[in-house]
This record gives sequence, C-alpha cells and structure tokens, in this order.
Amino acid sequence: MCPADPAPWRLEARALAIPHRLAPLDLAWSGGQLVALLGPNGSGKSSLLGALAGLLPADGAVLLGGEAITTLSWPELATRRAMLPQRQPQLFHIPVFQVLSLGLEEGGPDAQAQAVADVCDALELAPLLARDFSRLSGGEQQRVLIARTLLQLWPSLNPTGRVLLLDEPLAGLDLHHQMALLRLLKQLAAQGLLVVVAIHDINLAIDWADRVLCLQQGRVVGEGDVGIIDEALLERVFQIRTDRIEAAGRTWFMPSL
Repeated sequence: MCPADPAPWRLEARALAIPHRLAPLDLAWSGGQLVALLGPNGSGKSSLLGALAGLLPADGAVLLGGEAITTLSWPELATRRAMLPQRQPQLFHIPVFQVLSLGLEEGGPDAQAQAVADVCDALELAPLLARDFSRLSGGEQQRVLIARTLLQLWPSLNPTGRVLLLDEPLAGLDLHHQMALLRLLKQLAAQGLLVVVAIHDINLAIDWADRVLCLQQGRVVGEGDVGIIDEALLERVFQIRTDRIEAAGRTWFMPSL
C-alpha cells in the first residue's frame, strides 16, 4: 500500500436529501478515518450511501475534495469512490479470480496481480480463486464482492481513490471474517481513504469506528466520535433500553432484559 496523503481532503454533503427517504443533512468527513452508519432497518443508511455515491437522485450537493460529484464523468467518479451495495443481483458463472479481475484497469499486470494477492491474503480468499463464483456459499460470495470493491480503490493501483462506501458488508460473514474485514478497512483508512460502513452491531462500531452517524426515520439524530454513543442515544435510535458494560478499558452496550 502507498502512504497516506499529508493533507486530508473531505467528503461533504450540503442539504443532501431524498424526498420521503432522507431529510436534509450536512456533513463533512476527512479522509483517513472509518465512519459507521448506525440505525434500524429503513432508517436511511442505504439511501445516504447511494446519494453519497452519486447512484441515487438526491437534492442538495455532494462534494469530493471540493468538487461536486455531478461535475465528474462516470469514469472519473469510479476512480475516486467505490460502493458495495447491500443487494447485488449479478451472479457470475466464472472462477473467482476472473471476478476479481473484472474492471481492473489501473496499474500494470504485475501490480494488479500483487493487489489481488494482497486482498486475497487479507480476506483469506486464496483457496477460492479457482472455484466457480456461483457455487460459493453466501458468505464466500460476499467476501469476493467486498474484495472486488476494495480493488477498485486499492492504494497501490489507484492513488486517486478517496471514498469506500460499504452497505452492510458484515452481513453473512462469520465472526472470524468480520474481524479480518474490519482490520483491513482500518488499514485502508490509515492509508488515507475515507471508509463509510453501514453496520448493525453497535459494539463493533464502538470498537472499530472513528466516527458514527446515527439515523432514525431518515433523520440524523447523532453524529460525532464514538463517545457520543450512550443509553439515551441508543434508545432514541433503536427504541430499546440498553445496559452499559465497562471492562478491560472497553465499553459495550447490551439490550436490557
């Protein structure tokens, strides 16, 4: 991987809104951090990610490094941001190594091969490379699709990459592979990328995120570092009461029985 840029750029949203789905919001996030989106189903997480990616029509503006994404061509936008949707309809009937190579245009063959090897090592995909994608389990397919998304902005291939937007990437992954993915995302953030992840697990967000944004019915009800998470905020977001647990210098929240 390449070193992070010394001067962080920002992803900004100005009065960003989708009628009946996302109330107007403003945000400004710098590169080099992992942001967790928290909220119940239907709270607007996917809508926000789609709007930030430029994939959903929205009011207001999204800026990458000061440039409105609407002024960028699709190829330009694809080199600066990548998105993993929650539901991906395509079903590839080809080997995994071909799935990972689809669309790779940056760097030469050697650099691409090394990037694929690095991603496969981090996500433990090497044993799957020769297998037909359509015959993999759901969790295995999810890991391959995550790897394909990460390769779009892999720092050694694409130094212009800026934002990774991942919608429920942990869904379908066992705990071991959840940890592997979170470690990799933190490494990519340390390289200067902004990583924005929709996630349901409050405690994973606390442990791994630098910032959180909490949504309820399409409205932002909390945004800041993970220290803003407390019992009152969680009750407002999820309509449940929680108990705070502190041990070994860490804080967790469990639903009250």
